[in-house]
Amino acid sequence: MGAVAPAFTILIVVDHVVIAADIADVIQRNGGQVLGPASGLSEALAMIKATLCDAALLDINLRHETVYAAAEILQSRGIPFAFITGSEDEEIDARYADVPLLRKPFGETELENCLRKLTGAHVPSADKRRVEALTGGP
Repeated sequence: MGAVAPAFTILIVVDHVVIAADIADVIQRNGGQVLGPASGLSEALAMIKATLCDAALLDINLRHETVYAAAEILQSRGIPFAFITGSEDEEIDARYADVPLLRKPFGETELENCLRKLTGAHVPSADKRRVEALTGGP
């Protein structure tokens, strides 16, 4: 599959268990490793401080707090990340105007495109993988 470069570790910070599991599944099926998921800011900060990651997917609103403190650390370390949000009209802090954004609900193709931007790796489309699975080859 080779979507995410082998050994790429993606931090997931999402407070919805099902969404986090779906994201983790896509990352793993595409050859990446998952760090987390973290469901709160303090857990995310602890993971960032204790473990290296190559990129991150950060849900902006984690219950009653925002993920901006984690984004600030990642940005200072030069680690690429994307925000996830379920709000159409949510204002994103101006410091992060150029950060990729996934709006819920998003599909597998959108997630793979985002991973491609974050890792610079080739992420085959879900449709291509389905054809490969049916035909037995690339």
